[in-house]
Amino acid sequence: MKPLIKKIKAKIAYIVNSYQLIQYLFKVSGDKELHSIMRSYLEEFPLCLFSEPLLWVKMSRNAKSRFEKPEQCPYAFYAPHLGASGFGESNEISQFLEANFATITAEFAQCAPPEVPTPSQSLVDGGTWNTFPLRRSSKTVPENIARCPQTWELAQQCPLLKGVDGGVYFSIVYPGTHISSHCGPSNLKRRYHLTIEEAEGAKIRAGSEWRTWRQGKCLILDDSFEHEVEHNGDKRRVVLIIDCWHPDLTKKEQEFLTDLHKLWLKPTRKGAEKKASIAKKDPEKPKVGATIN
Repeated sequence: MKPLIKKIKAKIAYIVNSYQLIQYLFKVSGDKELHSIMRSYLEEFPLCLFSEPLLWVKMSRNAKSRFEKPEQCPYAFYAPHLGASGFGESNEISQFLEANFATITAEFAQCAPPEVPTPSQSLVDGGTWNTFPLRRSSKTVPENIARCPQTWELAQQCPLLKGVDGGVYFSIVYPGTHISSHCGPSNLKRRYHLTIEEAEGAKIRAGSEWRTWRQGKCLILDDSFEHEVEHNGDKRRVVLIIDCWHPDLTKKEQEFLTDLHKLWLKPTRKGAEKKASIAKKDPEKPKVGATIN
């Protein structure tokens, strides 16, 4: 009886959620500044059947063709009007983080934060990938923030994703580790890697380009691109990862995405892996990113 009640409640929640989403989209549909970002939902949400049915059919038949670059394949959301490159160039955010490198490094060393295995353990082919999260998937971790208050205060001065899945965490990769090739959920963010401890032999690929981490420097990744990590060195690599809005998004678009995220039943890692499995069995269907990074 309980499983049946649970299923009924889930169905009701889905219907209510969909109704609220439709209401919201119609409410903001008159704002021309939001048209580009709203068009990005045409494949995910069939509301466009009323306005642009031919475009929706075309996008649904070949989702891969809508990506700016062939190595780019986010599984949850894609906004084609945003600039695309696997790695970004130095900017105000990266320079701000680099200027505060000493403070962040000292705090990390002093508190000796307890590491936990990454939630994306399925991506680790071998070795060890641990994390110490201050914010994970939009949810803060108060007990960890209490251990690194200065780092958290500095992170909040960056344009963090609000309401949308984004993290602030230390990522620790040990020698002999390989993180398999995968894509993140969307192209809405830039992922900043401030290198706390560098390690020879540790490198990351985005698209077809490989780069290494250098202590005190910030590496900027667009994780909607296919990427992987190899560590063949002899000591651990530690970076502080901070997810910030894509610089091409306007303030109004950021607010729209934040509101939409509260209503939208976003794809889960399990669902994405199921889609990836189906795509492998049926080569005619477009491939999707494997999981959340």
